[in-house]
Amino acid sequence: MVKFIVGEKGTGKTKIMIEMANEASKVSKGHVVYVDRDNNHIHSLERSLRFINAGEFQIENLKAFYGFLCGIISQNFDIETIFIDGMKIISNADEKCLQDFVSNLERLNKDFQVDFVVSMSRNPNNVPDFLKAYV
Repeated sequence: MVKFIVGEKGTGKTKIMIEMANEASKVSKGHVVYVDRDNNHIHSLERSLRFINAGEFQIENLKAFYGFLCGIISQNFDIETIFIDGMKIISNADEKCLQDFVSNLERLNKDFQVDFVVSMSRNPNNVPDFLKAYV
């Protein structure tokens, strides 16, 4: 499964993501990973979650971020869900790059059975057509 939580800045996407991640950590038989751009929400997450501050790395585009996600999965084959919150490279990506990224997430989901929940700061009415199935 690949799911996007879309809304403009300040609409509560992070709160929803944290609640979903905490609930997933309680019922998951595998590991749950939460990727954020900084450490601001680390204390709101269950201790059993694996938290990764992606802001500490030089991730400049969605291809590099895809490689980053592959590295996370390659280190632990028990990951069930990866939550991705607050990554500006996703929210600011052009349509073609975003479509390629979503296709890559779908491939990772199929090949490794890892689900992805991604927040994206955009007006829900301005979401590209291909992304509407994931919202």
